[in-house]
Amino acid sequence: MTRSISRRLLLAGATTTALLTLSVFSGSAIASAAPAPAATAAASKPCGDPLTAQNFGLIIDNACVEFLRQVGSPLGNEITLVRGLNESRAFSDFISASVQNPGVRKNISVVFLDFQNSEVRRLNLRNARVVKLTLSGNPAVATVKLKFDQ
Repeated sequence: MTRSISRRLLLAGATTTALLTLSVFSGSAIASAAPAPAATAAASKPCGDPLTAQNFGLIIDNACVEFLRQVGSPLGNEITLVRGLNESRAFSDFISASVQNPGVRKNISVVFLDFQNSEVRRLNLRNARVVKLTLSGNPAVATVKLKFDQ
């Protein structure tokens, strides 16, 4: 009986190690072996853990920087984004700069993803700037309202 439990634990540990190794090396080894243009890579597989499915990705400067928890419907030239727990430095820096100086703008894309993290739809927000930032809840959830040209 003890031998069978030990064998199951050993098999479970080996499986977990193999899956973790695949997720760690899948992005770095493949990307360095065959570099792809940034726009193509961002369009096909935005970012993130290949073992989890997300709904929305945020692309700044042709690089997917974070996943979003929620994306509101665009109303006129404004859209509301709710950040997830994986807040990126690139988006945080843009928010800070745009709040301090409304002249700071960036071209941003929001991509809608399917269960395999493949792009289904894309919203391109030209010259986006932050018009409102709200922090609420525990843990803190940031809601960002952007205004854009097109």
